[in-house]
Amino acid sequence: MKTRRIPETGAHRALTEREVPLTLAPTAPKADPLLGTQLGEFVIQERIGAGGMGVVYRAEHPIIGKQAAIKVLRAELMSPEQEQRLVVEARSVNAIGHPGILDIFNFGKLPDGRPYVVMELLQGQSLAAVLHERGRLDVGTTVWMLEQILSPLGAAHRASVVHRDLKPANVFMVERPDAPPTLKLVDFGIAKVLQSREGLTLADGSVLGTPDFMAPEQIRGGAVGPATDLYALGVMAFQMLTGARPFQGENVQVMFAHVEQAPPRPSSKVEGIPPELDALVLQLMEKDPAKRPASAEAVRQRLKALSLGRSPGTLGLGVPAVTKREEPTSPTAPRPPGLAALLADRRKVAPLAAAVVAGVVVMGAGLWWLTRPAETPPPVVQRPTVPVAPVVKAPAPVVPVTETVTKTEPVQETHEEVETEGKASGLPPLPVETASEKKLARRLFGLFKQQRARAKDVDTDGALRGKLIQQYRAAVDATKDSERARIHQALDGIEKELTQRIAQHDAPPVAVVPELPKVPPLVIPPLPTLPRTNASEQRLAQRLDKLVAELRKRTQGQDVAPDLARELVGLYTDAAKAETGTERMDVNKALDAWQEQLKARFPK
Repeated sequence: MKTRRIPETGAHRALTEREVPLTLAPTAPKADPLLGTQLGEFVIQERIGAGGMGVVYRAEHPIIGKQAAIKVLRAELMSPEQEQRLVVEARSVNAIGHPGILDIFNFGKLPDGRPYVVMELLQGQSLAAVLHERGRLDVGTTVWMLEQILSPLGAAHRASVVHRDLKPANVFMVERPDAPPTLKLVDFGIAKVLQSREGLTLADGSVLGTPDFMAPEQIRGGAVGPATDLYALGVMAFQMLTGARPFQGENVQVMFAHVEQAPPRPSSKVEGIPPELDALVLQLMEKDPAKRPASAEAVRQRLKALSLGRSPGTLGLGVPAVTKREEPTSPTAPRPPGLAALLADRRKVAPLAAAVVAGVVVMGAGLWWLTRPAETPPPVVQRPTVPVAPVVKAPAPVVPVTETVTKTEPVQETHEEVETEGKASGLPPLPVETASEKKLARRLFGLFKQQRARAKDVDTDGALRGKLIQQYRAAVDATKDSERARIHQALDGIEKELTQRIAQHDAPPVAVVPELPKVPPLVIPPLPTLPRTNASEQRLAQRLDKLVAELRKRTQGQDVAPDLARELVGLYTDAAKAETGTERMDVNKALDAWQEQLKARFPK
């Protein structure tokens, strides 16, 4: 894989790495000086992967035969910042100490100064490879995978570590002989250790992450926290359920969409997604971090609330078989593959199972997002598991604020309320035999009562009452809990509209203040590579890097001076083309004039 070197500057750039396994070929690779050498307690056996940041080797302990993966930083990328990145990853992983996170157990330097890390060697494939090969996954597989991811992610958050680059390529499906597969999180190279000054930082305040999975606050360069990882998890869940990401386009377009556009519902792309899972994915992708779930554990508990129907027996690698949930699907639509299908297909290519893939190969840490290739990891021979598929049941609906329902409320009172409402509306009585029927009847009664009390203020045309009557009739005919769950969902919208109307009617008049126009974030297009072969070229390149950072600082990361940004990009291009000292001097003079304009328009 050919790697282009991108200048260490630019707005909203994302640092990632795609280390892909080397293709197995009969021709012998070029001799690697590290093959056969001993690093610490391990002897390097073979080179198994390479990426924009480093090279990954398979190593073995010469006495006990334990195998490990060793990642060595590329010589041309050696810098204090990149070395710090490896240190951050090792410290973050050991601070968490969770079996669902790739273990890193040693750190050192080669004689030439290149740092390296020693970590466990994983056999399996990344979630990105599964999605690339299979497209979307079924609901049961998706829920199982999300629960597997949330356990180590929650442990990281409890250890005050935020991953900041959660994506399918950094989730690895580990396969062991005679044991069910498990998922592991990898690549904590850009992790942020909260309340610590040892986190990775860049001189120009660049944004770290992968654009397709970055939260709005991460794109704006604001504070990141556990909610940032939950946003990325929501994007991953959307892709797992639908086979596509919520926003498509170039990197800059996708980043603007994450900040400004509301994501579509997964159920608008694929049939058969339970409403509760649909709503959870949308909540994970809320623009405001405060509106997302409180924690990874809270998300995990909500997924566990989707009851699991298990049947005796096993399929594949000793994983319990599943009872499928009855879901409305199109008779002609193809069903998404579960991991059982993945297992069956993997067995067809069993002769190639000798190819061992290092889990660390998917650890992102090198190429800038502006030049990153499409995420299409090559297929490798693995045998994924068959997870337990959930049977979804409706969550407990929210009782309106206007009435308090207790578990000791007498059944007779509910009967009387329903009969009264039915007579007043000319409607048949609601069934109140089961707990879910009583709960729905009480909620309808409360909303009717609230609507009647404020009808003259907020429902003079009777539109809200008409909607309530429509849901009342649906409740009369409902025979299943799933039908009543959909009615509760419709009542959520009616209750919200009624509350908003009451608030608008009761609110005192306020002075109308014109809304200030929104200023988009500063986005600098891809910049050419600057030559740095001599001292003159290095000084010019360093000055340009500092001026880009100064532009971001003085404009506070907003696009308030597009003319200055365009002029700086032009000067950057001139510097890349300059071949003589005279040409570089002309560029420096132009930079002097540009810097004066910047200081005059944006004084500190």
